[in-house]
Amino acid sequence: GDTSPGNITGSRTLDTTLYNFRLGPVMHWDVNRRFAFSLGGGAAVGLASSEYKFNEKIHFSDGGVASNRGSFNNTEVLYGGYADVTLMFHTVEHADIFIGARFMTLSDASVSSEGREARLELGTGLYLSAGVNWPF
Repeated sequence: GDTSPGNITGSRTLDTTLYNFRLGPVMHWDVNRRFAFSLGGGAAVGLASSEYKFNEKIHFSDGGVASNRGSFNNTEVLYGGYADVTLMFHTVEHADIFIGARFMTLSDASVSSEGREARLELGTGLYLSAGVNWPF
């Protein structure tokens, strides 16, 4: 085939929706009547649904311009693990005020087609939470 020098401009985007699920034991300890904490850990599984979109213009050295656009998608299962810790303060109204931290890791997600590839590197994350738990 013939080749011609030129420049490619445009955009490329990766849109991913990630659902994650955790399965593992949680141990709960009441330190006294006001304070408690819990520890948990186990396997983490993710479901990543990704769409790669591109919208490009090819500018040839002879002044010609061509458009190239498209998209492709992929859904894959990701694997990893997690560990979490939560500290709770029991109030007199039978509610818990809590703070917690979770460390989680998941494998990478990728989508590819016809020589194009995008990779979402999830790696490890630290998630912090705080709130009120009020059973009724």
